[in-house]
Amino acid sequence: MNRKHLQESVRKALGGTATLMAAELATEAVLRAIADGLREDGVVRLAHFGTFELSRKQPRHLTLPHNGESLILPERTVIRFRPSPALSSPKSERSG
Repeated sequence: MNRKHLQESVRKALGGTATLMAAELATEAVLRAIADGLREDGVVRLAHFGTFELSRKQPRHLTLPHNGESLILPERTVIRFRPSPALSSPKSERSG
């Protein structure tokens, strides 16, 4: 699913009567709020969906296979997502 598909799903969830622009604004607002929450707090918890959190990756050594050259990848910050148990359970269990 990409951003356009997500916006179309939001429009349909709003009853199909909302304009595509309204669905786009709603989608952008949610995505912006998640990004802002990560910047400010480093974690965003959405009940029954999951948790987005910033995590630091330690520097690591890398050896290029074609010439054996050794490189060091610097420390970096990544976004991790952990789905809630409700989201990660099989579909048949969720709908039951």
